Amino acid sequence: MPSYRRHTDTWTAPEARADARGTAAQPVVAIHLPVTYTAFCLQHHHAYLRYAVHRLGEGQAARACVEGALGELVTMWPTVMGSARPAAVAWQVLRTWVAAGKEAEAVPAQPASLSALQQDTVVLRHDVGLPEAQIASVMGLDEGTVTSHLRYAARLRRRTGAVARATPGEVAETSPAASGSPSRGLSHGSSASLR
Repeated sequence: MPSYRRHTDTWTAPEARADARGTAAQPVVAIHLPVTYTAFCLQHHHAYLRYAVHRLGEGQAARACVEGALGELVTMWPTVMGSARPAAVAWQVLRTWVAAGKEAEAVPAQPASLSALQQDTVVLRHDVGLPEAQIASVMGLDEGTVTSHLRYAARLRRRTGAVARATPGEVAETSPAASGSPSRGLSHGSSASLR
């Protein structure tokens, strides 16, 4: 099984051993990941994991969703980097993976008039505890947009008395594709659909 060397940009396959006939083993395969991808993962992994844990509960399901989302991102990294907002594309992939793995505990619902991105900003601010600037960076939004989402949610909460939380089912509007990859079929080049 390939292993990732933490804090490097290399995936390495285990060394093959010579067979019983003495046939030479194939050389070790090392795949060098783009430095920008490695930096992106180091910058966002912790926030992604905290979000997934909040949505799915503590444990393997949250880790698997984050690993799956980051694994999918590396396969389309040139497309992600070519988009207007790479972090927004990555956030959409993560949201889709989390929605696909949402067998965990339910949390109280937010008003239906909040979009999925508005709900995510509320979760990241009030439940995960990230500052607005970091939320903007993680979600690929302008800081003003994050502030606007939070203010709208607060006004709505005061008006309706609703609890500021989202249900796991409202995390993503995209259903998993039959290919086994939850975000296949997303329009990666269109940042307008991610706002």
